[in-house]
Amino acid sequence: MTSIFRKWNRAEKSIKDFSIKEVATIVLCFLMGIAFSYLSFYFFLEEFYLLFFEVGDFIYIKENSGRLFSVLFVFGWGYFSLAFFQRLVGYESDLSIKKMTKSLIIAAVIFVVGVIPVNLAVQSNLELKGYSYCNWYTGPSFRAPDVWLKDESLCLQSGSLIRSDIDNFFKQHNQSGTVPTLTELQTFIVDTKQVREDDINGKRQ
Repeated sequence: MTSIFRKWNRAEKSIKDFSIKEVATIVLCFLMGIAFSYLSFYFFLEEFYLLFFEVGDFIYIKENSGRLFSVLFVFGWGYFSLAFFQRLVGYESDLSIKKMTKSLIIAAVIFVVGVIPVNLAVQSNLELKGYSYCNWYTGPSFRAPDVWLKDESLCLQSGSLIRSDIDNFFKQHNQSGTVPTLTELQTFIVDTKQVREDDINGKRQ
């Protein structure tokens, strides 16, 4: 990393040799790299805080342990931004591109190798904390977060078609620190489905 900041060679083309479109593309790629670096670190912190500080406090948890690996991609996207910044100020970016490629490959390999054992460790910890996996509230997509409940009796098949509403329902209880009863949840599901049906049939004014 030190060589990248210590050894910068002037490029054959400077910014004045680029067209407006090329400059705009370089700036856009530079900003994209910064944005992806930020998001990678943000997702890691959000998931880390949830799994290591908030577990046990909530009755409803949506976890995606794979996001813990997003911090590994910060370096690759950082090199990506640096490469386009170097182009913008008239320096060669070959070394930064090589570092970016190497970093992203290493991050991807670590993710592929580590995602299953880490996911199993997270699941084991959640079960030890008294949580039960709820298949009905977990989305069908492979990337969808897994849903866990402190009270498995609140995992109802009837709520599987209104997952977003169920999510909001439990988040409100998480925020207030209250635990809904089974009757409250069942009533919520029935009422929400009725509202949706009325909207589809045009019955609501």
